[in-house]
Amino acid sequence: MRSLRARLFVTTAIVLAVATLAAGLLSRRATLVEERQIVGPRRPPALDTLIEDAQRAYARDGVDGLRAALVSGAQAQAVRLVAIDGHRQPIAASAPDLERVHVKAAHPDGRLSLEAGTTDARSSIELRGVPTFAIRGGEGEEAARVYVLPNEAAGPLPVGAPIVPPWMRITLGTAGIALIVAFVAGRRILRPVSELTQAARRMREGDLDVRVSTRGDDEIARLARAFNDMAERLAQTEHLKRQMVSDVAHELRSPLTNLRCGLEAIQDGLAIADRTHIDALHSETLLLQRLIGDLQDLALADSGGLSLSPAAVDIAAVAQRAAASDGSMAPVRITTEPGAEIVWADAGRLEQMLRNLLQNARRHTPATGQIAIHSRRAGETVAIDVRDTGSGIAPEHLPRIFDRFFRADPSRDRATGGAGLGLAILRRLAEAQGGDVTAFSAGTGQGTTFTIRLPPGR
Repeated sequence: MRSLRARLFVTTAIVLAVATLAAGLLSRRATLVEERQIVGPRRPPALDTLIEDAQRAYARDGVDGLRAALVSGAQAQAVRLVAIDGHRQPIAASAPDLERVHVKAAHPDGRLSLEAGTTDARSSIELRGVPTFAIRGGEGEEAARVYVLPNEAAGPLPVGAPIVPPWMRITLGTAGIALIVAFVAGRRILRPVSELTQAARRMREGDLDVRVSTRGDDEIARLARAFNDMAERLAQTEHLKRQMVSDVAHELRSPLTNLRCGLEAIQDGLAIADRTHIDALHSETLLLQRLIGDLQDLALADSGGLSLSPAAVDIAAVAQRAAASDGSMAPVRITTEPGAEIVWADAGRLEQMLRNLLQNARRHTPATGQIAIHSRRAGETVAIDVRDTGSGIAPEHLPRIFDRFFRADPSRDRATGGAGLGLAILRRLAEAQGGDVTAFSAGTGQGTTFTIRLPPGR
């Protein structure tokens, strides 16, 4: 059973079945009170001979003689006979069990109330209209009265029922069995929940390496796998956060150090505050400003706080503005296919994305190389390809080029290689506008193609 719902259903069914079976078995051994009301026979048996034989036997041999006469008469008439004296005590009967009954009421008109059995299980028998006759003593007084019972007036219940009182033992036994089965099954089913609880507490205390074991494929197993995935993502996020803090500190340290050293050199008279030194310090300031701006864009994108004004945007016009920002290196060729001239995007952010890609392309493409922007339809989206014939990207670096602070060549200078945030910002901007961005390169020295996919213009 792979489903927790099915396991709970089967467990409940087993508990109910066991409880019902136990109640049935216990109830079979002990009946609280059985009450039967029996009306006397419609056709009374012929009693003349029986009366004479019983009277003669009592006069001759007393109670023993009466008992023998009742036994033989009951066999001949196919009835049950019991003789009850004036104190409501059975003194003789056609069967031993009838002599042990408790007589609650006995009337000459045939109304008889008997109770048989033990204190644990008793049978109460009410009879009306049964034939009776009197047994007279030596002076003509009524010594006893014989009641003629039909055979369906069964005798007392079996002796030895073990329940005192029966209903209490049945209830307690059934409840005990049900509780034991439910406890064992519930402990087995809910053990993974306890493991999840302990793992969650450890995670709350900072242990992001905690994992729980998964068994089966029911709801709890799927929950355990989801917990493990969440823990894995949290661990990765924490690692990335720490790495990002370290990278940000590293990226900020270099320009700040350069600024501080340059200013202190001027203060100490070791350097002259001429245009060359001022331009160098200014470039470090611009680098800091660009890095802080990139970090701010990433933070806004992560929090969903980017300010966007989507509209129908002409790709060619935006691409021309982005390409005109720096015409000192390889020229840019811009083409659009029919039906792929317009996208639904923020014009400023799209220009920022294209400018970012063009800067990367020009940085890695010699003046004799080629850079092209081409738009085309790709299913329900418009794809904007930015191709270059530059240095390309090694296959092992492609999966990570959109990671923050990642640079394929860590030895590159920040002034020429950037801080490794541009492509991360590019992906977040594309996603914020309902699109995405991918990269392809056949290998080192074979150029690169970045593809931005955005919704078509409305």
